[in-house]
Amino acid sequence: MEESCAIGGLELTPRKKKVCGIWSLPDSVALICLAQLSRLDLAAFAIASKEQRSLVGSLELWDLRYEMGCSELSLYVLLHIFPEPNPRWFIFHPVQRRLKPIHSNLNPNPVPEAESAFVFADWGIFDIGGVIKGERTCHVSFFDCFGHIWPRLPSMKIARSRASASLIDDKIYVFGGCTDYGDSSNWAEVFDLRTLTWDFLYVSTPPQHIRQSVLMRDKEEVYVVDEDGQTMSFSPSKSLFVANGNAEKTQEEHLTDWCLFGKHLFCAGKGRRILWCFPYELDWKEVKGLENLQSLCGNNEIINLCPMTHKTIAIFWIVRPHDDDPFILELWSAEISFSNSKRRGTKAGKIHWSGAVLSGSYVGFNFLYAHPVIA
Repeated sequence: MEESCAIGGLELTPRKKKVCGIWSLPDSVALICLAQLSRLDLAAFAIASKEQRSLVGSLELWDLRYEMGCSELSLYVLLHIFPEPNPRWFIFHPVQRRLKPIHSNLNPNPVPEAESAFVFADWGIFDIGGVIKGERTCHVSFFDCFGHIWPRLPSMKIARSRASASLIDDKIYVFGGCTDYGDSSNWAEVFDLRTLTWDFLYVSTPPQHIRQSVLMRDKEEVYVVDEDGQTMSFSPSKSLFVANGNAEKTQEEHLTDWCLFGKHLFCAGKGRRILWCFPYELDWKEVKGLENLQSLCGNNEIINLCPMTHKTIAIFWIVRPHDDDPFILELWSAEISFSNSKRRGTKAGKIHWSGAVLSGSYVGFNFLYAHPVIA
């Protein structure tokens, strides 16, 4: 590109604008170079200009990263930090081991404060239903973890909170969470990702209240336990819940955050314990070798478990480090791996690291969701 300039009314000879760096390369070569950068380096590259931000956010770049095997695992966390009005997403910085807020465009839908159902897809996370200003909502949002954007999605047919939701064969099945549990015609809905449409799903003999649910990918079925501890399985091909004939054997009041990891279920129990069991047995046992969690967590209970890598899970808990200032809060995390111990039928855990991942002066935290995304 040629341009001329004038000084004191004298026009100088046209000169060529210098092009250097990555912009001097052919587009295809430039994309190959960028695809090999880490997500942290890409984020730094995107800050420089609007043109570079557009390039980093392009689908071509992220598709190429996947094809070249350059994708990375990033942990996304959704927190509602009071007194902020809306929850917001954070991403875990693998070097600093801190949660960094994500600056993205505004969600076009109202943001639920709590009781949403979350579904992880290959490219992002669905936020389904929940509570807004004390009322159930039918809104559905999708957080695109590649571009950090919020594409619009159609709402469900009825409002739901504390529903169960699972993704099977490009369809999201949503169960319960509505007021009329006796009406089987609207108790379940299904969202087709290909057509972006919602339809009611008639389900024979649905459970009254689903307390926990998990998708068993090897069987392509949703495994649930109801409020009485009875277990059932849902198969999309049959469109009905089948009782497994088993009941939860561990009589504890606080078994939360089922986490399917490998072939076993893990959850948080009272007293800063991690429990495990075989999915279709639900005979919860304590993971051994994690006595250090007692001192790390203090009197604070574990509030969330999620897969971190294919070998480890992450756990989170909230700490008030200063007794004289109740508004100074820290969100702590630890990464744990598991192995079979010498004693048959027992599992041992190992803490690989732990520390505060978020801290500041806040009224309080509400931990909503966490999941790793490959991008």
